[in-house]
Amino acid sequence: MPKRVFAEDERNQLKLTMLEEGFPLLKKYGMTHTTISKITEAAGIAKGTFYHFWDNKEEYMADLIMYHRQKMIPVLISEDVMTGKRKLGEEDARRYLHAVVDEEISIYPHLTLEDEAKLFKNTDSFVPDIEKESAITRGLLEHLENVRKDVNLPLIANMTKLLVIASESKEELHEKVYKQTIDTLVDAILNLIFEKG
Repeated sequence: MPKRVFAEDERNQLKLTMLEEGFPLLKKYGMTHTTISKITEAAGIAKGTFYHFWDNKEEYMADLIMYHRQKMIPVLISEDVMTGKRKLGEEDARRYLHAVVDEEISIYPHLTLEDEAKLFKNTDSFVPDIEKESAITRGLLEHLENVRKDVNLPLIANMTKLLVIASESKEELHEKVYKQTIDTLVDAILNLIFEKG
């Protein structure tokens, strides 16, 4: 059966609808049990439509993570900051880093290390790329004031990944000191970013 051809605006809306449905499903079922059928059912579309956009669930999940990360930025960073009218300080950066691992607003705590391994194996999106990750980090740091002149972008990217990995591995860490662990990682990242004194 030939694939249906969608108009550009219809195609964009279908993709957006499926991506919007993904985060609540991921929170409820986890990546393993968020099936293509559940995604398309929640979006109110035929299962076959999914394959117009992605070859498999891992490709969808990689796009969902990128989509959710982009969607989260304007929620956490106001328009006056995004347009360069104002810069954020250290406490703003602290709130942002804590939001990255907040179960209510971030996608990462709803993934596991096994999920990451599947994404790494089945997509190109999670292959470490020092240039790309440094550019993303540099873009975020442009919104901050008092950034160190000797800032090490790849190190900050790696430390932020460790923060995410900690949230994905929460069940494997000591619950009693989990919050302290997150606070310590956040402090270490902030010390790499900001000038002191």
